[in-house]
Amino acid sequence: MRMRLFAACLLFAVPAFAGCSSEATTTTAQGVQTATTAEQTATTAEQTATTTPADEPTTTTAAAPATISLPDGWTMTDALSADDVGAITGETMTYFPEAASAAQNGKPQGSYLATGKDGSKIRFSADVQGGEGEFEKIKQFAEAGSVEEVSGVGDKAYVCAFSATDHGIVALQGEVVIRIDWNPSVYTADKAEFGPQLAGALLDNIFQ
Repeated sequence: MRMRLFAACLLFAVPAFAGCSSEATTTTAQGVQTATTAEQTATTAEQTATTTPADEPTTTTAAAPATISLPDGWTMTDALSADDVGAITGETMTYFPEAASAAQNGKPQGSYLATGKDGSKIRFSADVQGGEGEFEKIKQFAEAGSVEEVSGVGDKAYVCAFSATDHGIVALQGEVVIRIDWNPSVYTADKAEFGPQLAGALLDNIFQ
């Protein structure tokens, strides 16, 4: 009788033990698989970080400063010819020297006259090292309310009236300041049109 009971208990115990063993094996396998997947994910992330290039720093190139193409001590005739001025005025122009010119000190001056026309002198002057200070200083001599900024000439420029018979344009490029004066009763009264043509011709020759 005892043997039968022992045999019966043994029959029930074996499947139960087998079930526990199977469950433990499955749990262990799942744990290994999970660990393996986590390791693969970490490896993939590391590879991505390694192969993704870092953003390259953005570099900007500063604009080259304006460089004068004329030799030191240049005169106004070095920078501008009578024909250059005549191409703008439509007149035959001749050169007229200015006693105040100091080309050796970087302050050349010179004028051009239309043949046979009184009051036709167009005076050109430059200050090679004038800079922003000289550019602004000249405004003090303009008639109140006459200063008008114009674009497309040097780094900045303005036209103005110094008197009823003296209109002008002042332009800055680099450190060079130029001033050009003319009589509006002889040439066009539209200083915002005439001035930039004259200044553009001079600056183009100074900074070729």
